[in-house]
Order: sequence, then C-alpha cells, then structure tokens
Amino acid sequence: MPNSLRLDQIYSLLLKKGRVTVEELSDSFHVTPTTIRRDLLILEEQKLIHRSRGSASLRDAADTSKDILRAEKIRIAKKAVQFVEPNMALSLDSGSTNRFLAEELLCDERFRYEELNIVTYSLRTALTTSQKFNVSIPGGAVFTAQDAMLGLEVENFYKKINVDVAFVGSTGVRDCSGPTVSYPVQLPVKQAAASCGARRIVLLDSQKFIRRGVYVICDWQNIDTLVTIQTPENEEQLEKIAKHGTNIVLA
Repeated sequence: MPNSLRLDQIYSLLLKKGRVTVEELSDSFHVTPTTIRRDLLILEEQKLIHRSRGSASLRDAADTSKDILRAEKIRIAKKAVQFVEPNMALSLDSGSTNRFLAEELLCDERFRYEELNIVTYSLRTALTTSQKFNVSIPGGAVFTAQDAMLGLEVENFYKKINVDVAFVGSTGVRDCSGPTVSYPVQLPVKQAAASCGARRIVLLDSQKFIRRGVYVICDWQNIDTLVTIQTPENEEQLEKIAKHGTNIVLA
C-alpha cells in the first residue's frame, strides 16, 4: 500500500475513533510496528495528531478538531451554492463537503421541487437530494466504505451525460498539479464525473492542503473555480493554484 494512502487511512480512522494503538494499526494494515511509528511521526510533524507511548490521538488544536472542520465545510457549501441557479443540472461528487452542499441546496428557497437535476454516484447524497430534486445515479458496484457506486458502468454513465456544473472533491492537493484521490478504483469515476461539467468547481477544506492522494484527477488549468478556506499555511499554495487560471473563492 502506498505510504500516502496509508497515512490518509490512519488519519481517517483517528477522525472516527479519536485514539488508536500502534498494535491495532500494525494489524489493520499488515505492516510492522516500526512502519506505523514512522507514519505517526509524519502525521505528528504535520500537526494532525499527538503521539504517546504505543498509541496516537487527534490533536486538541482547533484547526484539526471535528467541529472546526465541520464548520469549514458548511461555510464552503454555503459559498458553493451561490454558483447554482434554478433549472441547472449538477454533478455532485462523493465526500462530506458535497453532502453539506446537498443539504444547502435542499434548504435554499430559490429552488422549488424538481427545479434541479442532480447526478451523483454517492448513495447518501442521492438519498438526501431526492427528497426535493430530480436525481440520477449510475449502476455499478456498491463500495460502502467510500459511500459510492464505482466501476466501469459508472465511468461509462458519466461519459454520456452533460451538466452545467460538476462539483469535485479531493483527498488532498499538497504540492500537486491538481486535486487528487488515493484509491485507483475511484480515479476513472472522479475523472469522468468532473469531465461531464461545463464548469468544474473543486471544494476543499483547509486540511486538504496538508494532505495528498496518489492520483491526480485533473490539472488545475482544467478547474474553473476552487472554493476553500484560506489559512496562513495554504496562502502560498493558493497563489500557485491561481497562476494556473483557477478562480479562487474564499468561504
């Protein structure tokens, strides 16, 4: 397993459990305790976790707390909904920020019932938005852990449709030529979902600037807009992204 993918999964596990042991991680990822300790050292250097003897936990710092990340994602979703007009067709990616966007769309009084056409391969987003809008989902294999339909059928589905705006999520963008994803099975689906949009908008919380996946979904010059949170740590990265012609919108 690539090191960056394992780091992402360790951090995701910590977000769910709050604390994990080296032994537990070693057994889960089938690597030595020494390898896990090196991974935890990297995450600690990134100020994401706190290491103690034989275990690791999330830092108490506000910029890595669940509440702060949730608040950031809601801010991003509220800003992103401004790019949506009645009667548009939208592609919503999988991931929590896109789910917050789905909730904002439901609450937005500009949109009446069936005034939006939404395409998504996220099962939860499909169930949420179908309460009010026209929703289409592709066939394919269900990956519960990813909250997604994945596979060749999904990829081909997106190649046959066009939407006004494709909202794209990412594992991370640290020192990358574009938004990334860690799981190879997700790559062609995310690429096809992004490509079906006349306009492509990436949604990123501040933590995505200190993480990165293995595979680049598309280059920044192919992204119209990035909606995100500016911090002192990501200011330089945002300047680099803007030089590719991507419009930066701060929530």
